Amino acid sequence: MSSSGNSSEVLYRKWRPQSFSEVVGQDPITQTVRNSLASGRVAHAYLFCGPRGTGKTSMGRLLAKAVNCLQPADGEPCNTCESCQAYLEGRAMDLVEMDAASNRGIDEIRKLRDRVGLAPMAGEHKIYLVDEVHMLTAEAYNALLKTLEEPPPHIIFILATTESHKVPATIISRCQRFDFHRLPLAAVVSRLEHICKKEGIKIEAAALQEIARSASGSLRDAINLVEQLSNYYGSSPSLEQVRDSLGLTADARGRQLVRHVLEKDLSAGLKLIAAVRDDGVDMRQFQREVVNYLRALLVAKAGAEDTLDLGAEEVEEMRSVSSAAASEDILRALRGFGQADFRDDPQSSLPLELALADQVLGPSAAAQVAAEETEPVARPPFPSGRQGEPRQPPKLRTRLQESERQAPKQPPKQTKPAAPTGGAESQPSKAAVPSGEGEKEPSKPAAPAGEGESQPAEAAPAAETTAAAGDDLLQRIRLACKGVDHRVAAYLNGTCEIKSLEDGVLVLAFYQQFGLHKGKIETPDNRRIVAEAASRLVGQTITVECTVCERQRAEGKPSMRGGHLVQAAREMGARPVVGGKGGSSGEPRNET
Repeated sequence: MSSSGNSSEVLYRKWRPQSFSEVVGQDPITQTVRNSLASGRVAHAYLFCGPRGTGKTSMGRLLAKAVNCLQPADGEPCNTCESCQAYLEGRAMDLVEMDAASNRGIDEIRKLRDRVGLAPMAGEHKIYLVDEVHMLTAEAYNALLKTLEEPPPHIIFILATTESHKVPATIISRCQRFDFHRLPLAAVVSRLEHICKKEGIKIEAAALQEIARSASGSLRDAINLVEQLSNYYGSSPSLEQVRDSLGLTADARGRQLVRHVLEKDLSAGLKLIAAVRDDGVDMRQFQREVVNYLRALLVAKAGAEDTLDLGAEEVEEMRSVSSAAASEDILRALRGFGQADFRDDPQSSLPLELALADQVLGPSAAAQVAAEETEPVARPPFPSGRQGEPRQPPKLRTRLQESERQAPKQPPKQTKPAAPTGGAESQPSKAAVPSGEGEKEPSKPAAPAGEGESQPAEAAPAAETTAAAGDDLLQRIRLACKGVDHRVAAYLNGTCEIKSLEDGVLVLAFYQQFGLHKGKIETPDNRRIVAEAASRLVGQTITVECTVCERQRAEGKPSMRGGHLVQAAREMGARPVVGGKGGSSGEPRNET
């Protein structure tokens, strides 16, 4: 049934539904309300919840008109009797509409409560339609509670809200609640076609689909867009004019950018983003187009393209593009472009350029560059295999395990070796001699390299060598992590040591006083960052496990802090001074 309103009205008011059959996309709600009216079991209070433009207020007015209709037919108002005519012309005395956003205080609710006792002036019921009821204050809700629970028999309350979570449970429990959903694209397009036909507006179906999609399920917004376009472009706006008015001119280039991302073409993608920026296109709108297309590709890749509300040609194109890309690449690109931040400068192309580079180069590209820049050029942290063989993953032990006794072939260069204070077991030269080939002590010969038992005099240099290699790898891991997240690097700074690295499992032993740092590293994101850094440095896939040392930080084990002077002194062979005179740490003490 067409509207009988004034022709000068805006379209969304002129074409407001005048019967339940004209309500679009809310069939369960309309059927329930019609059945209750037909059976005479009308509730005393209703709560209509849902997004804007989905028919809450229209349903409230229809309910008010139908309940006072003199000749209802199966729950539908007749729209011909005196009562219905009064509602159609906006002069019904028994419908009281109140905006809770501007009448939200306790005084307004008290006035409403005082008027509830008055009898209806024309029909059998008096209806109070309270819009945006979530805006009422707590005191106003309390004043409304008793009246809402037990109103006079001639009173019906209809409460409408877009934010039902803000309505107290005590109010909701006293109402029949109906949740309105966003309208399907097909339902909005069908209603727009009907209105355009009645108003003499000629818009092709593809343009109506673009309008309905931009309205995001709100029929009122879609009708307003149709009226604006017809006022600006005349009664026959073209598809290009509609897209230009809606800011969708970047749609084709958004899809092209997605293809460059999936093809890993950084140069072409950067040129396209620059062209979009130079053309004055809204970069946030362009981002939305890219994100929407990536989402559609992901849905098509999953085989659920029937949920996209797209034409057959568009669906076929998305199938072709998505079939040539991995689901992981589409998902990673969707996350990257979806998180592009335009808060600092809405017209800057930098967020999109960073998102593009991250997808093309990979998420760990920046970390790899940082690791390569900070990685020392000196010897690798562990002895590599023979020439022509791939380097095998190292096996680390703690200082307490003496089974790993092979020393590196080349000794570290020392400009000024530290002066020893202990016996033969503290000689620095021992660390440079392979096990079984060094000088023998006068009183006791050294054991061969292959034997399981070893003397403490030879185990100490090997243990120190293994520990130094572990410290070197830990420092390199920390520097690689710093390029990704500086906080992860801080959690590894002087708080732990490498306990072992066997079969692709890196065990980090945290000192007792750094239990908090252990917990930070064990979070999934931080553990992944450390594992990726270790995998790049070692050359195989590494998983990270954390444990706690039963001792405090070893005396003489310096933190990685200290500045460039301390680092330079360590590289020249200096050792930290531990304790006072006669220190018993086992480390030689520098005497000056």
